[in-house]
Amino acid sequence: MNTALSWIKAYVPDLDVTAQEYTDAMTLTGTKVEGYTCLDKNLEKIVVGEILEVKGHPDADKLVVCQVNVGEGEPVQIVTGAPNITEKSIGEKVPVVLDGGRVAGGHDGGDLPEEGIRIKRGKLRGVESCGMMCSVEELGASRDMYPDAPESGIYILPGDSVPGSDAVEIMGLRDVVFEYEITSNRVDCYSVIGIAREAAATFGKAFHAPVVTPTG
Repeated sequence: MNTALSWIKAYVPDLDVTAQEYTDAMTLTGTKVEGYTCLDKNLEKIVVGEILEVKGHPDADKLVVCQVNVGEGEPVQIVTGAPNITEKSIGEKVPVVLDGGRVAGGHDGGDLPEEGIRIKRGKLRGVESCGMMCSVEELGASRDMYPDAPESGIYILPGDSVPGSDAVEIMGLRDVVFEYEITSNRVDCYSVIGIAREAAATFGKAFHAPVVTPTG
């Protein structure tokens, strides 16, 4: 069974622990945590960018040159070959990894390198690019998690996202997923609510049960 830490905090809002502290304490009190995955692993300097301008690359038909508002200072120039970034994309909000930042993997969705991939300012076919717009695969996620993501292209964020804000947070990736080994005598822990009760008891925090409202 798997649960996200954010799911637990929905019922135990005062819970404030690291992933390792949660793992150790829950295991010691009888709810064995087999392991955990930090969804924001290797995601650094990734902000919301607003596409201001899209022009064709002077020396490559499949590339475009974009001016992107990242919240502070002058817009940054980013060259991309993503098929869903065109002149119609002006005004859209996208996740942008800035110069010196890091993403989890490549756009092909293959195995994630242990240290991620560092993004540096460089040139693509002679035109300077000062960052990179990201697909869900580059953020270590998949279309299973984001069914609205294009099959091959940049992920489009909600229109009300603020340029310069934390794109990883907006996408819900500032989270940890825990994997449990639940024994057959603990059927009360076969649900998120059951796990949340255990967490509340383990850490001495208040448990807030869901409120069920009759309808119809």
